[in-house]
Amino acid sequence: MSTASRQKGRQGVPSFADVVRPWRFHALAGAFAVLLVCQGFMMVDVLADIFYIDLYIPWMDHSTIELVAVIAMTVSLIVLGWVLVDHMRQNRRYREAVRSASGEFLKTIAQKFDEWGLSESEREIALLLIKGLSINEIAQVRNTRPGTIKSQSNAIYRKADLRGRSELVAYFVEDLLAGERLLFPDERAAHG
Repeated sequence: MSTASRQKGRQGVPSFADVVRPWRFHALAGAFAVLLVCQGFMMVDVLADIFYIDLYIPWMDHSTIELVAVIAMTVSLIVLGWVLVDHMRQNRRYREAVRSASGEFLKTIAQKFDEWGLSESEREIALLLIKGLSINEIAQVRNTRPGTIKSQSNAIYRKADLRGRSELVAYFVEDLLAGERLLFPDERAAHG
């Protein structure tokens, strides 16, 4: 499968390169390398001071080396701060997207409940069933008997023309996954 057709099949799904921006990796790797080198120099410098060893570098003054190291560490910290702020912005965007998608999913569920003609108590029970609560847990939450919850659950399944909880959950999960393939054919072959 070509890259173009693979991307066409993933409409709306960002690629790995979109998620982890290439500059971010290079910026982090560069900042880490600079900090590692500067930390090594500082460690050698401190040990030399402790053991009264004179470090003589003929081509550069010791103070100049320390100044370059401090400037390099400052630039690295600025880069790390920049990447951190970018991560925080991206995280906020993802949270907003998830919140939006969650709201749309709840609207879809509410529309189906309207189509099925569910009462308010049936809606609440159906949501709790979708969330995975047991009949006894739903009875405790609603302060009623498990038998009442069972009969209301059966009314929900009958109105929705479903055979049980698994079909109710599958009905909405199927909508979430509609049109999406979890693995592409060449990925399936690679995984065995």
